[in-house]
Amino acid sequence: MKIFVHVNNSLQFKTAEVNGDHKVGHLVKDFAPELVHHQDFLEDVEIYLENQDDDFDKGITIDEAGIKHGDHIFIGRCKKVSVNINYAGRTFATNVGPATSMKKLKKLSLGFFGIDEVSGADLLLQLNQVPLDPRQLVGSLTDYPSCGVNLTLASKKDVNGDLSYDLLQDHLNSPEYQSGEIEGRWGTTIIENGPSWPVFFFWVVSSTGEKFDFKFDFAGYPNSAPTGVLWDISNKRVLEQSKRPLNTKRAAQVFKIWGKECNYLPCDRLAFDLGHAADWRTQHPHLIWNSQSDTFLKYLNEVYQVLNP
Repeated sequence: MKIFVHVNNSLQFKTAEVNGDHKVGHLVKDFAPELVHHQDFLEDVEIYLENQDDDFDKGITIDEAGIKHGDHIFIGRCKKVSVNINYAGRTFATNVGPATSMKKLKKLSLGFFGIDEVSGADLLLQLNQVPLDPRQLVGSLTDYPSCGVNLTLASKKDVNGDLSYDLLQDHLNSPEYQSGEIEGRWGTTIIENGPSWPVFFFWVVSSTGEKFDFKFDFAGYPNSAPTGVLWDISNKRVLEQSKRPLNTKRAAQVFKIWGKECNYLPCDRLAFDLGHAADWRTQHPHLIWNSQSDTFLKYLNEVYQVLNP
């Protein structure tokens, strides 16, 4: 089964492949080794299921713990997290378990501020002006050994100035995207202090199991197609030629460096504007962006197909 692992000091959660007879305690060494320098420290690290306050017994199995396919878990040293959520000059202060999701925190904060669900639909939680995924767990936002975090509850329009970010979030919650995320085909990459909207990052897995990061620009989405490019997260630049997945003729064509910072695809805004639009309309009509019906999944699915021939 696949589960998603969140750890202290990292906004990026990992996809983990585990068996039901896998010991819960082994999750630490297998998927969060940076938290354990030697055996003595293992006792200081706890494991929690999303939105559960009690940690697991490390000696039981995955099946005995009730962990299921697609679950999110937190691994870390923070037992409780002190959270301050700021909204319109007021602050909601609470202490929660480290596996508390942003979705649950938002619901708690709406109750505190007296905001109904209809009005709350236009709000989201941010960390340093970066919008947070509803499934993000609060423990991963902490800078351990400090187990506290300051968040802002803000209007989605404060993030993007239009409805494009709102629409992307709706599409991220779609069954098509969620099923691919659970199966480990793709996921979002959150970069601390990274570019703000309309820039957004995804990773897509290849047939070799390697994950490739993509930087997307969603300006004008969905009236305009997104534009994306292979990205080097560590060095904050376009991925260099030698590290690109160019193992097939199709991949070499799509992921080539051709003078523009985008993938060579008909559904890419920049490539379509500067590429062979007339030929593509005839040869690849199914890949031409339709602003009335398409979502970023058209693009993401095509990238996945190229990486998994």
